[in-house]
Amino acid sequence: MVQLTGLPRAVPGKREATPYEPPADVPGELRRITAEGDWDALESLIDHFWLTMDSELGAQLTTVLTDVPEEELHARPRLMIGGIAAYHAAVYPDAEEHRSFLRRYTDLGRRLAATMDPEHEEVPATVAIVGTAAMIAVRAEGRFAEAEEFGQRLTDRLLRLGPAPAAGPSPRPGWLPMQRGLTRSLMGDFAQATELYRQAVEQAGTEPVSAYAAINATANLAMVFGHLGHRETARRWTERMRSYPPPSGWVSFLLTVGSTLADGWEALDRYDEKALSECLAVTGDGTKPIEVWPFVTALVAAHGLHFGEPAATLAHLGEIRLSHAPALADQGTARQVLTRARADLLLAAGQANRALRVITDAGAGAPWLALPAARLRLLAGEYEVARALAAQATVDPAVSRRDLGQLLLVKALAALRSGDEVEAGRAAAAAMRLRAPDEVLSLATLSEEDRAAIARLVEVPLTERAQARLAAAAPVFPERVELVELTNREHAVLLALAAGGTVSQIARGLVVSVNTVRTQLQSAYRKLGASNRQEALTRAQELGVLGR
Repeated sequence: MVQLTGLPRAVPGKREATPYEPPADVPGELRRITAEGDWDALESLIDHFWLTMDSELGAQLTTVLTDVPEEELHARPRLMIGGIAAYHAAVYPDAEEHRSFLRRYTDLGRRLAATMDPEHEEVPATVAIVGTAAMIAVRAEGRFAEAEEFGQRLTDRLLRLGPAPAAGPSPRPGWLPMQRGLTRSLMGDFAQATELYRQAVEQAGTEPVSAYAAINATANLAMVFGHLGHRETARRWTERMRSYPPPSGWVSFLLTVGSTLADGWEALDRYDEKALSECLAVTGDGTKPIEVWPFVTALVAAHGLHFGEPAATLAHLGEIRLSHAPALADQGTARQVLTRARADLLLAAGQANRALRVITDAGAGAPWLALPAARLRLLAGEYEVARALAAQATVDPAVSRRDLGQLLLVKALAALRSGDEVEAGRAAAAAMRLRAPDEVLSLATLSEEDRAAIARLVEVPLTERAQARLAAAAPVFPERVELVELTNREHAVLLALAAGGTVSQIARGLVVSVNTVRTQLQSAYRKLGASNRQEALTRAQELGVLGR
């Protein structure tokens, strides 16, 4: 738990004065501030403009900040936060590289997190501005639950301070719920995330000076809904984002990248590789140190699955994972995305046993793995199992809309191959009701033979362009995979055999009889279609049965 004490704070009872009105002559006001040493006025001015400042104002503020005495600067963390923004607005007005800004901001936030006590802070602006920076720093270390708990404390403190007449306007309206929404997004709690983003939009309003919070929140709403396959809702939030004044160039990417991801998902749904590639050229390949990298990774992996090479994309997943701290990659949305991408790509590469191990290791019933789990059984010819898994997943509210459409098609095909044409028709019809006529993705995951089978069951509405894209789509998954499932004991015996153990050594190591080991080996050989040790080990390695 972070200890949040000791930050210089306002005298109890002291509040900021009347709502801040920016001066008409900002350069003149900055000259006055410098001449008089009016650092209170500088603090208010820099708070006001923050992420909306352009390069010229950033340069002016950076110059003035060099005249602030060091002791004053350290006593005013809001000035330090604003100074980071001013410097980057001045030096990197149209930067595509944000590493320096993000590093400076989180480093400062980390220092502030060690000393801030929201319950004793009397100035709302300090609670909102300094507190949010501290919360972001905690989140950047992968301490998501702790960051959200701190964010709730900040929210509660701002509510207790209340809209007193002397307290001034709501500081950074919408910024705190926007950042709490991002924390929830990274945790994989999309219901709470979208609620917080909506709060941010409402609080931020439409004034240009506070629109950055609304821009960021609407972009992230589009990102979440696009990620989950809600195309129309994602599109509405993207349109809402574009209704605000464009943000300053130096911070535009960070505020709007979520909407680019939503555009990318829509392009993927239409199977428009050109548009999807253009979006990925903006978002990057998942290795950038931006907090929404798990959402970027999901889209990058989907592009590789449908338009690239599974082996190359699997290798790139490893690069992405190494580009981010384990504390960030091993939990929440990042863990879900990386696990799902690996399962899909292994299955596409024909490595069904390795895909099954990924799914099994993630734990039973993970909704984000329901689709590859059901598809794997379908491709392995286990139609009743595939049908049961798909049926269970299609009533799980945690399954994404994009996955739901594909699960219904898996269910339809499994039912058809099990001889239940009536249920197959029902599932196929339900899948078609979820589709828009320009949607190609769900159909492109099927073989031509399976698409023809679906078309015999129900009408498949497709626009002319969608028909052309579907006709040009390359196969995504093999038509059939070989699945070998060993018992835990058979797996242990085979691993010991691969390590060079003899039957007697394996028996001693597992504390069983030699006859038991021989029986288990014979069973494993039979499942692998092997007649001797070397054949069994070769087949096991080829099929990925040993988990390597």
